[in-house]
Amino acid sequence: MELSASNKRLYIDAKRCTGCLCCVTFCSLRKEGMVAPSRARIYVELEPFTGNYTPHLCVQCKEARCATACPIGAIREEESAGYWRIDYSCCIGCKVCIPACPFGAMFYDPSEERMIKCDTCGGEPICASICPTGALLWATPQERAEFRRQDRQDRWKKET
Repeated sequence: MELSASNKRLYIDAKRCTGCLCCVTFCSLRKEGMVAPSRARIYVELEPFTGNYTPHLCVQCKEARCATACPIGAIREEESAGYWRIDYSCCIGCKVCIPACPFGAMFYDPSEERMIKCDTCGGEPICASICPTGALLWATPQERAEFRRQDRQDRWKKET
């Protein structure tokens, strides 16, 4: 799959995640019209022994294992926009895509009996725009590299 014309992707910096759940809250609000964390396309996992948080969401793999695993082809590439999406009109909620995803980014919505996953909000992901700590970044690879370079410089300045 080629990236969209904007060449942007969602990046996760788990070290910045505070577990505030703004991303989860606004994701479910945008996608479902209600605040329902169980229906969000992002999941924030608390690692109990370290107290660290790890966001899980679709990273839009070049060759999506979830799509390959889907027995009816409900996970399809939206070539014009550069992301994978679920065709909810044919998803049967079989959950075969869950173990196929190496990033833990396929979720089951029991109220609708279907699978859900991030589709980058069609190229304007609410989670990245709302994240107060910058743990989620919607950027080109070059923008991400610059962001990481600046972040290292800022940390170095604090240490000296």
